Amino acid sequence: MLLEEFRNRVESLRELIAARNARALLLSKCCNFSWFTFGGRSHITLNSTEGEASILVTGDRLYMITNNIEKQRIQEIELDESLLGEFGFLEYSWFEPSGERRLVEGLVKGKLLSDTGRYSGEHVDITPMRTLLSQSEIDTYRILGRECDEIFSAIVPTLKSEMTELEVQGLLYEAMAKRDIEPLLVLVFSEDSSLRYRHNLSRDVKLGKRGFASICARRRGLIVSCSRSFMFEAADDVLRQHQQNCYVDAVAIGSSRPGVKLSEAFGRLIEAYEKVGRAGEWKFHHQGGIAGYLPREVHANLRSDVHLREGNAVAWNPTIRGTKSEDTVLIGIEQNSILSFPEESTWSALEFEVNDEVVRRPAPLLIG
Repeated sequence: MLLEEFRNRVESLRELIAARNARALLLSKCCNFSWFTFGGRSHITLNSTEGEASILVTGDRLYMITNNIEKQRIQEIELDESLLGEFGFLEYSWFEPSGERRLVEGLVKGKLLSDTGRYSGEHVDITPMRTLLSQSEIDTYRILGRECDEIFSAIVPTLKSEMTELEVQGLLYEAMAKRDIEPLLVLVFSEDSSLRYRHNLSRDVKLGKRGFASICARRRGLIVSCSRSFMFEAADDVLRQHQQNCYVDAVAIGSSRPGVKLSEAFGRLIEAYEKVGRAGEWKFHHQGGIAGYLPREVHANLRSDVHLREGNAVAWNPTIRGTKSEDTVLIGIEQNSILSFPEESTWSALEFEVNDEVVRRPAPLLIG
């Protein structure tokens, strides 16, 4: 199945090359490398946007172009065995500053498309292709989402109010590493930080009475974003606000259906804020959007001119000062699936009815 999906992907890129009257397409962005190879990694550092290998697609050949440091790793680790024979491997020395360019220009005589615009290539954006997930990608995403939920469910009940944000961040790092998950982002919010910052870079501050944690977790290129909240002392006002926050999230999730414009779903999210008496809170933090090989492939706003499709994933993250709700959701033809908060989760849920469907959101965990 993977080889068939891969060859379909190749054909779609060749159709793009023909439509733009070009001779070849060079993919150099890490997200596109992972998408094209169904999870291969061309990066070295986790924050890389352009990798150490590029893929050249021509009308009749595929080339993997990389330096002598990375070639063996890519062949032995990053590519599924069924895909190895699809590529011709081209290598240049790491100390040759224009090695990749020399190889590309030796192969391409005519117009070049490029996802970075390098080598005077005409820039091309393949986000619409990259965000429409195949069955193999969906399977990977489901497993990753479930494991993120399991990590939160295992770690959060063990937290203590005197722990610092940095200590909790370390626990989440360790848990993800043990499962071969790349921690692109781990933000831990103490009570103090949750009231100060919408994006808190974890600090040496004690958790206090409550808080929440957010992660962006990557495996095989796909990224799950999710958050969980906790309390050491019950507080009715905080619970009420969390429910309001979750209602906004549930409306956004329930509104993310095939054929709906992303801007329309965003508009319904704004209306949900207004309904719970929190008008204007959306202006203080981005609200999420389409997810996949980037934490957000397309950010949602009132001008987002993108129609959602079956096979897209979304990750909304509405916030109210002090609270947050976030999970990664697969858009299905009949109903959506919350990948990082599956039905079998042991974490307690709040339920909201949206468009005649029940949307489950994680409740705050009372510890102690």
